[in-house]
Amino acid sequence: MKLGRGPSKIWPALYRLGLARARLPFWRVVVEAKLGASMRLARKHGFAVTAVFVWARTIEEAEGLASLALEEEGLEVQTADAKQCPPAAAPKNVPAAVSRTELAFLPRIDGETGASGPSRRGARA
Repeated sequence: MKLGRGPSKIWPALYRLGLARARLPFWRVVVEAKLGASMRLARKHGFAVTAVFVWARTIEEAEGLASLALEEEGLEVQTADAKQCPPAAAPKNVPAAVSRTELAFLPRIDGETGASGPSRRGARA
């Protein structure tokens, strides 16, 4: 699946004028993804952030579709957060990821370790 770049400028006007009608809720899913080892930017940048625009019935479905769409582009999704927004793409009858914004890269920090887990003091087995 090839995602378009960014939301449309024509479709929001058509929805406002009543010339188009949304059949499913429209979602904007902000995703943080780890760059695949095969990507040439993986050495310099550790993560990428982008927004994926999705037609979906539920928030969970929207986050799942966004994750699947980015996995096909070679990104390993770490977090996804969806929010319903006004439609900005051609209406769809079935749930689908339609477009995404450009990738914003987060620099790799050498020597950084992950956060330690919660304290296990006093935990019973």
